[in-house]
Amino acid sequence: MKYKCMALIVVAAFSYNSLANADFVRISASDFVKDPVKVAALQKAVVAMRTNDAATNTSPKYRASWQYWANTHGYLGAGPNAAGTVANYVPQQTARFCSGNPVCTSYYQHLIDTPLPADGFTTNVWGTCQHGNLNFLPWHRMYLHFFERVLRKQSGTADFSLPYWDYFSERGADGQGIALPKLVRGQSAGAAVDQFRTPGLNEHTVAIDERTGSAAQAFKFTNFTRFSNQLEQQPHGAMHCGTGSSCRAPDIGLVPLAGLDPVFYMHHANIDRLWQCWLNREAHNQTIDLAWAKANLGMPDSWYQTSYKFVDENGNVVSMKIADVFTPGVIDTHYDKETNCVTSLPSPQLPAVKAIAPMKLIPMSNTKATVLKGNAVTIPLQASSDTHPFSISPGVMGVKKGNAQLIIENVDVQGDPEVTYNIYISSKRDPKRTVYIATLNYFGILEPTHSEHSQPNANAPGNVGTLTYDVQEELSELGLTSTADVEVRFVPSNFVTEAVKAHTTEGSVTVGKVHLIKSNDGVVK
Repeated sequence: MKYKCMALIVVAAFSYNSLANADFVRISASDFVKDPVKVAALQKAVVAMRTNDAATNTSPKYRASWQYWANTHGYLGAGPNAAGTVANYVPQQTARFCSGNPVCTSYYQHLIDTPLPADGFTTNVWGTCQHGNLNFLPWHRMYLHFFERVLRKQSGTADFSLPYWDYFSERGADGQGIALPKLVRGQSAGAAVDQFRTPGLNEHTVAIDERTGSAAQAFKFTNFTRFSNQLEQQPHGAMHCGTGSSCRAPDIGLVPLAGLDPVFYMHHANIDRLWQCWLNREAHNQTIDLAWAKANLGMPDSWYQTSYKFVDENGNVVSMKIADVFTPGVIDTHYDKETNCVTSLPSPQLPAVKAIAPMKLIPMSNTKATVLKGNAVTIPLQASSDTHPFSISPGVMGVKKGNAQLIIENVDVQGDPEVTYNIYISSKRDPKRTVYIATLNYFGILEPTHSEHSQPNANAPGNVGTLTYDVQEELSELGLTSTADVEVRFVPSNFVTEAVKAHTTEGSVTVGKVHLIKSNDGVVK
């Protein structure tokens, strides 16, 4: 009898190992929740991983804990990759954002310093998340791959796959905006609930503004660098802020704590799915392998040799290179919808205009810095020749020749901005004709230890950097005859569907020069 048990254990272990590189298909959380068996497996896995938090921190069991995997992304403590200790991190954050507000302060009270396991390798595993650089997408793909393998083993279900948060299939109670997946809110969600989210999301009484989840701008680029940078800003960073109290409080709103929230993994699975959609679009039915990536992504060979350490489902330390991400058979996870992805919901139709002549694209600029302090601001543009730094480069951004580019220089955050801003272009002659472009996000920017490297264009603490948007379609939608009739608007938002009450904020956002120019150099892959 004893030998039979041992044989069964060996078979089970072999089954998991043999499935480590099998083909798994991730489905949306909105479809996943319809299957009680899948839901039970997910909840079992989350409970098991949370229970493992109490294991000895040098044990394989602890390496299959919720804390261990959250800390792989970021953590508080004394380790070399830590974002700081509770004693220094929390007072800085609460002083800046809470102003004595007890609800805000309560969001920080569960935070702890996590001792670094003395196992000889976790030092190189924890706190290794990549933001603000071109390793962002491949690192998070690796991270999800190993996290999913741990989750699968803890679920006891050999074909388990992590669901993704399809933002536009989860709707607010009134049918408007983006809701949290049912898998992670409400009493039935159990251990998958995180109470430290934007107030009202868990109760389904508040919804995230659907524009927050838009990936439309990212998909306008055919160049990997531009695509990755824009996708990281929106929807990635914007949805972190929409879910996490405008990125002013834990958990998912702050870089070192985001992995504590179960919806974080579903959010990143969707970001990964959008990347796969983009890759499939750019590949035009070619096989996406290392040779294809080297020929099409414009990255140096050294990039593919960059490696990171994780642990697998058995608690063993493993190393993976970016090259492995593009090697068939290493990460064979797919999505049920990874072609022709919906990147945004249709915007409200503007009133029709009479047929007009083709638009004349005159270079336009505003050369004065603008300070945003909680109220809507319109920035007029004037004809300008001050576009030389940009006019020679748009082609390498992977945009169509002749397309209009909106460039917003040197966006800086000072103090607590309290609100974000939706960016629009509109007609000077008819201001009601307004088209949405993007939403500013502050993910990582508002933190003491991540702000200088948390966003792709940032170059200093509090700096969002220079933002570039392709606005050719939006200009056409406005129905203008010339860019001389264009102005740029910044409208305060709190990432959710509720309107922001006009008020003057303590902190501010400074916007540098604004340019509207034409790309001259064609498309460069």
